[in-house]
Amino acid sequence: MSAAESVRGPSRPWRSKPLAVGLHRLIQYVALLIVLALLWEAVIWAFRIPSYLLPTPSAVLTALADHAGAVRRAALYTIGCTIAGMALSVAVALSFAIAFIASALLGRALMPLMIAVRAVPMIAITPLIVIIFGRGPGNSIGVVALLTFFQIMLAARKGFTAPSPNMLEMMHTYGASFWQIHMKVRMPFAVPYIFTGLRIASGSAILCAMFAEWLSGVGGLGHLILDSYAEQQFALMWAAVLTSMIASYLFLTFTIVAERFVMERSR
Repeated sequence: MSAAESVRGPSRPWRSKPLAVGLHRLIQYVALLIVLALLWEAVIWAFRIPSYLLPTPSAVLTALADHAGAVRRAALYTIGCTIAGMALSVAVALSFAIAFIASALLGRALMPLMIAVRAVPMIAITPLIVIIFGRGPGNSIGVVALLTFFQIMLAARKGFTAPSPNMLEMMHTYGASFWQIHMKVRMPFAVPYIFTGLRIASGSAILCAMFAEWLSGVGGLGHLILDSYAEQQFALMWAAVLTSMIASYLFLTFTIVAERFVMERSR
């Protein structure tokens, strides 16, 4: 064993496999949820917190089982809008990143506008999107795309500029076109950067969709949380919150697994 290996410890090749990474993260998350549930129960018992402030984990699980159909429909609606919004976000982000590489002047002209739009509070943008897209899935999709594309675009732009000038000059010497250089040189360099942007964006994508549902009043986990709170079904409200937490973690885990799979195939 080399000195470097002795410092790092024994290698664990199974952790590099995409499905193994996903399974490992899921096991860790389930263990964390069990620990949090035990602490939750202990806090309620120790401080005698009333159920309308904080229901017990068993009450939350009972509400989840009793309203499984409503929770499932709301979760599928939110997750579907999130996936569609992220797909639109990636398409728009990559298009802008490519355009900025093709024209530095365009980048200098549009980047301040993008930064200004991204700096506007989310609560101020969402009503405008509701007016544009209406009170339907397009509302949630638009919010997710608008609030996640900036991170992906910045990461992709950074990745597209990662190749060294010598590599780009060599491609120009061989007469490669812009798209040949982009697909054979820039894109392979940009893939890790793009997935970094996706990981950052995916952590808040579910929350963005739920926020749009809160303001527009359409079906989804955000709407279910508001409805159950208004009807004082606090156990159901916490069940929806728990479902949104699990959905966000699964969404992030899927992004990580997809990144490992793509990087493994590109070796």
